[in-house]
Amino acid sequence: MPLTEAQIERYSRHILLPQVGGKGQGRLLASSVAVAFGVESEGAASVAAVYLTAAGVGRIGGCPLSKRGEEVSTEGSLEGLTGLYDGTGAEASIGALNPDVLFESFDMPKKYDLLILLGSSSEADKLVAGFESHAKPVIRGARNGWAGGVAGHEDDLIFDSSSPEAVEELLPAAPSEGVLGSMLAFEALRTLLEEVQSVGSTTLARFDLSHGNFA
Repeated sequence: MPLTEAQIERYSRHILLPQVGGKGQGRLLASSVAVAFGVESEGAASVAAVYLTAAGVGRIGGCPLSKRGEEVSTEGSLEGLTGLYDGTGAEASIGALNPDVLFESFDMPKKYDLLILLGSSSEADKLVAGFESHAKPVIRGARNGWAGGVAGHEDDLIFDSSSPEAVEELLPAAPSEGVLGSMLAFEALRTLLEEVQSVGSTTLARFDLSHGNFA
């Protein structure tokens, strides 16, 4: 899609990148990403949504996941974004960060180009099946303490965090959630820009903050 003068100014730094350019930025503005997350992953999901918004992904669908045996939530809000700007919900916060981006409650797989998934449940399995039936890529994220990563398949997301308990009590989850959220957004943007042909089942990235390791 052609960019307006205001958009050229807003995304000028992105457009200068050879991996993006004007054509790539237009592709991002025309794209859509669903972000599905459990309660324990809300922080990472909020970080991913912020990065996708800053990058200019045109539409983001929020999809909270219920725990096994619990009623499915139908609201698409991310509490981690509430009050980010003016004390209102995620939709207003996203709009304040980038007016080009629409935040909405998740609708159906065929309306989105890609799924970011943080969580494991029967509901999550149905989501994955829906996206795969439309040949839409799925990027999964998970963490265990200070360790985590991003992959295309659930079996590749098993991590052993060996950080000392005393350290985890001082700095429990926020650092690893921030890293995981930014990794998810990065891999989603790479996929939308067609830098990778298929997410597949390969582990895309791993980290262990207790040892300062990234791979």
